[in-house]
Amino acid sequence: MTELKSSAARQYSPNSAQASDSSYPIYVIVGTGPVGVRCAQKLLEFCDEAQIVIYGAETESPYNRVKLSQYLSRHVNRDELDNPILGKSDHRLAEYIDREIISIDRVKKIVTDAAGNRQPYTKLILATGSNPSIPRIPGAELPSVYPFRSLRNTNDLIALREQHADICVIGAGALGLEAATALKTPKNTVTLQSRGKLLSGLLGEEGEEFLKSSLAALGVQLKVGSTLQLIEQDEDKSRLVFEGDETLSVDAIVLCTGIQPEVSLAQQSGLNIDRGVVVNEWMQTSDPDIYAVGECAEFDRKVYQLVRPGYEQAESCCSHIRRDHGGEILERPYTGSYTDIQLKIAHIPCAIMGDVASENLQQHEGLESHVFRNRFKGIYRRLFVREGRILGAVYIGSWDEANSLRQAVAQEEKVSAHALKQFSDEGRLFGQQASNSIKNFPDSYLVCQCNSVSKGELCKAISEGKRTLNELQQATTAGSVCGSCRPLMAELLDAPVPNLVMRHAKGILVTSVISLLLITLSFLMPSPPVSDTVQTGQFWEKLWYDNFWKQVTGYTILVLCLFTAALSVRKRWNKLALGHMDHWRYAHSLIGVVAVATLAVHTGFRMGQNLNLALMLVFLGVTATGSLVGVFMARNHHWTDLKLREHRKWWSRVHYALLWALPVLLAYHILAVYYF
Repeated sequence: MTELKSSAARQYSPNSAQASDSSYPIYVIVGTGPVGVRCAQKLLEFCDEAQIVIYGAETESPYNRVKLSQYLSRHVNRDELDNPILGKSDHRLAEYIDREIISIDRVKKIVTDAAGNRQPYTKLILATGSNPSIPRIPGAELPSVYPFRSLRNTNDLIALREQHADICVIGAGALGLEAATALKTPKNTVTLQSRGKLLSGLLGEEGEEFLKSSLAALGVQLKVGSTLQLIEQDEDKSRLVFEGDETLSVDAIVLCTGIQPEVSLAQQSGLNIDRGVVVNEWMQTSDPDIYAVGECAEFDRKVYQLVRPGYEQAESCCSHIRRDHGGEILERPYTGSYTDIQLKIAHIPCAIMGDVASENLQQHEGLESHVFRNRFKGIYRRLFVREGRILGAVYIGSWDEANSLRQAVAQEEKVSAHALKQFSDEGRLFGQQASNSIKNFPDSYLVCQCNSVSKGELCKAISEGKRTLNELQQATTAGSVCGSCRPLMAELLDAPVPNLVMRHAKGILVTSVISLLLITLSFLMPSPPVSDTVQTGQFWEKLWYDNFWKQVTGYTILVLCLFTAALSVRKRWNKLALGHMDHWRYAHSLIGVVAVATLAVHTGFRMGQNLNLALMLVFLGVTATGSLVGVFMARNHHWTDLKLREHRKWWSRVHYALLWALPVLLAYHILAVYYF
């Protein structure tokens, strides 16, 4: 937490008089969710002299709520959720965590937190987000019923999954679908219950059947069309009672039943409220000095439940505030947002693009529907076209043209009859274009749809020295929301995603180079001569020739080989999730150096003959190829022109091939020493 003592962001105790006037503006933001953080970043960028104060009610530092489903499903780590304010080191920013704002004095223009501290403001932005919508069902307040909205909720669900609890997920929207598949383990049952259709029927009947088949293949049981009437505790189990007296007993229930805008603070202060805080095109509330953005705001009788509209609202809001500094309005007034739904159900991508609700589509005369399906692969794709323009699309299963399609739907691009025929026959709409590298796309191509970041902006940042995914994200905000564009960003960097931000890169590089030098010495060093007298070379000769020390060094090498094999186990055994893979890679490199050094002591730099020679060559080959892979991984984000991805892949294959021979030769060597 950052609490700056600058007088510009000073707070007043409950007994203080009215805040004194200040010559500088103070902009206060309530809410540290993604939209609140974006407002702070934009105000720091737009306003050179203003002080920005941001309050968060949660105990955690700002995190990306959008990625909670990915965190639950193990697709991202905890540290990848962090969403710090990019200008956090700026002296004009004061950040308060675990400090809930409980009242607004609109006359004196002061907000008060739960501890009684008061903060004056010039402009106030409400980014209070939303709360889970709890259905009015008897028993919904039982301790076995869990909401899914915050990081704390997500950690509770992870604990349930680790206990292999039988779970019923209520709600078949995007959040419910992702939660159900993420909570499924081989040792538990997960039931997805909804009184309506999956994803509110936006997939259409055939698309929904495809999705149901995919969920069934993942082991998720479906209970669609049943109305839940009651939840009751039955000893250690919770029992759900449905219409028609049908029951289901589970260990826990997860509610994914929508959201309610958090408007209590705005309502208490007398702002105009409908479903959310009513705002105009600049996100101003009924008080012109108070703005509302994100899921708590209602624009044109609509509340958006996605983060991208919140970011667009933040742009308009902060641009409007900028006028107080004599700057021009950078953005157009907010007119509403293009929305689509993207989710990944386990490993199955699913998306709804455009306004494909049936009642909206019926308003378009001459609407055409084009479908491609492959039941064997679980692929379903549907396009909605009118007068040769793509109005919407839905798909289930992997589609490499998804990014191009998303942009085509957003811009209602024209599509030829030949392309539609190709789509119906082969499932491809853009020919071979989509399979080409992102480098061949125009600079105007939107790589990050959530933040509207183009390829040209990313290329400019790369040319200015941003050489890792994190640096690109901080410079452009691309990839900071859902993360689906990160593979494209990595492709622009010409490096695979996992290695761009590898930890211990320097350590792995150093140990790999040391290993290669020791291996080179093993080939170049002459064999040491045997001393003619016991008065010289006694220490080294004991190490090289004494039977006891030969056993000590030999078994040390054997133990080190077993330790290095742990990395392979860690990669392939999902249950062994202790520690980050990069920590294991570093340990693997360190053990490799020690093993080569011990081998030098064990052999006295003698290559040996026959079996010993073969074992020596294989061991040195395994270590050398492993060290080369370490060098390539450590320098992957610097040597992009060498295309290290291919080098690493090739040497990795040689490394694995030699590894198969090593245990056989070691076993035979030990047997030969002790048996013969």
